[in-house]
Amino acid sequence: MYYNINFFYFSANFLSFIKGADCIFDKLNYFKSFIFLNMNIFSSKTEDLSSKNTRIFKYDNLRGLGILLVVFFHLLNSFFNFPIYKSIGQLIVIIAMPIIFFVSGYFSKVDENTQIKAFSGILIPYFLFCTLWIIFTFIVFGWDLPKTPYLLPSAGLWYLLTLFLMRSFLPVFVRIKHIFWIMIAGSLLIGLISYSSNFLSIFKTVYYLPLFMLGYYFKNSEYYLSELDSRISSVFLKVRNFIVSNKIITFVFLILFLIALSFIFADFPKNFFSFDISYDDLGIGDKLGMFLRLITIAASIIVAILLNYLMPNKEMFLTKIGMNSLAVYVLHFYFTRSLKTFFLGSSLGDIVSNNPYLAIIYVIIATLVITFILSRDFVTKSINKVINLFVKLLVKTS
Repeated sequence: MYYNINFFYFSANFLSFIKGADCIFDKLNYFKSFIFLNMNIFSSKTEDLSSKNTRIFKYDNLRGLGILLVVFFHLLNSFFNFPIYKSIGQLIVIIAMPIIFFVSGYFSKVDENTQIKAFSGILIPYFLFCTLWIIFTFIVFGWDLPKTPYLLPSAGLWYLLTLFLMRSFLPVFVRIKHIFWIMIAGSLLIGLISYSSNFLSIFKTVYYLPLFMLGYYFKNSEYYLSELDSRISSVFLKVRNFIVSNKIITFVFLILFLIALSFIFADFPKNFFSFDISYDDLGIGDKLGMFLRLITIAASIIVAILLNYLMPNKEMFLTKIGMNSLAVYVLHFYFTRSLKTFFLGSSLGDIVSNNPYLAIIYVIIATLVITFILSRDFVTKSINKVINLFVKLLVKTS
């Protein structure tokens, strides 16, 4: 393990800049307060529902969309040899996990039980499902037992570990001035560090922190709006009103924006979108690396905001997926990995793998079937029973 000396040089300059930058941050906070505005104008019912502790379907739908795209991505990545599917995969990266972290941040709150809730609701499931995955892959695929289990997240379970860290440190984050902009800087600076492994998923945690805080601020948007000068807040409200009152225009803009991004991302380095590899290891300079990462962060923020405004606040097919998203997330790896090993490795799988049309049909059907099965209520209830059993064994009741 070694550290790029440019990281220390850049960090020193950055910290010296911070000392005298309060006025700049205040201006930036005007922009932040705008993008963190909630959906009160988009749906007058949303505020009423929230006040009555009734489920807000919009966020279930957002989370459902994110989980659906995650399953789709993990099936599609077997066909990245087709350029069109690689481009689609790159777009999914800036949509799926960003909106999942956005919703996770929205439903996060700071109280005296924040850490113990994160431990019982996130870290215990992380250890549980990492253990199950290790056992499964050892028995079914004959994989070797990992040398550093849990420290290096198994399969795609890094999200649970990352969310645990975010929730645990949230009480600290909310007490730091300009934390959102510091997180943006951190997500750029972390790419300067060359590290041999994704230990504790630190790289991904730092990268996705701004999206998590974005969701948290959205839930408390009225507070941040009230801090602005009345003239500035009036301008922001007019812009917001235009966005939410012209959903068709907003939707068309989002589609065109994603199409433009697909062309921009075409020249990005291989493995850039894993966000756990340093700029040096990617073979690009630090300045170019930070610039490209800034593009992806900005794109993810824009997409998350626009989808938040566009997503209907009513029950739909995504709602059930979002309500049972944990079950879909932690169990879909067993299906996608088994299909890749046993189906795509067969003679019939070879035919599918070499035909782009059959490949996308296979991916769509498999995504819908897997998501439908795992989003059933009985699956979630079964998982919750197992989790609650371990919580009772490990956590003291107050």
